[in-house]
Amino acid sequence: MMFRMLELRRRSSRRTWIGVLFWWTFIPLGICRSVLWLAYRCRWYGYDRVPRTGPALFVCNHQSHFDPILLGILLSDRCPRALARDTLKTDSKFWGWMVGTPYDSIWLSQKQSDHGAMKAALNELAVGRITMIYPEGHRSKDGALSKFKRGVFLLIKRGKSPVIPAAIEGAYDVWPSGQKRPNLKGRIKVKIGEPLCPDELVEMGAEAALAKIYGCIEELRLELRAMIREETGGRWPLPGPGDIDGRESNDPAVSS
Repeated sequence: MMFRMLELRRRSSRRTWIGVLFWWTFIPLGICRSVLWLAYRCRWYGYDRVPRTGPALFVCNHQSHFDPILLGILLSDRCPRALARDTLKTDSKFWGWMVGTPYDSIWLSQKQSDHGAMKAALNELAVGRITMIYPEGHRSKDGALSKFKRGVFLLIKRGKSPVIPAAIEGAYDVWPSGQKRPNLKGRIKVKIGEPLCPDELVEMGAEAALAKIYGCIEELRLELRAMIREETGGRWPLPGPGDIDGRESNDPAVSS
């Protein structure tokens, strides 16, 4: 893996070699991974499912402010550019700067259809890079997987790139929505799933395709939740709505 980290041009065709080494090697793999492991015994699964070259759209659930870091560590070999809601710039000056400046996220307005943000994300895919999006559109309010926004289907349809589901579990207990600072206790796990064919998803139509992706992410999330609970003797994750399997709900997985 060390030799892969030194393939700077392969990892990013739009960043300087200093930026790749500092922001996408030293910071996530050297500092963030160590801190998260020490504080929350964080574990990451699925490094081998990150394509070394070519475009890919990573779709993940959203539990906390830590999520871009948690998923970014797994994707650090490809220096992804994420879609992030623009309200983060006012919600938290530090996280707004961190996500927007060194990691150059694509700011997405949720008040209206943001064609500029979608165009920027599609351009990343068109030139063979990868991007990531949180289809819920906001952090979970209770740890459970929320309904998906339909806008992500546009990226699938026009991006024509492999769609790779990922899940984060335990981050809600560590840093729930509405809390200014993270808790000092908890357990976190992150996992990347098997890639999905974009053509097959498009053929299914928006609602069925997003329901399938929802199911993949929920399966991964609940698998991680069970692993954490077994490893901690039931102390984590805390009991709550996150224990409910969203796939068993009669409500559609896609918001209207």
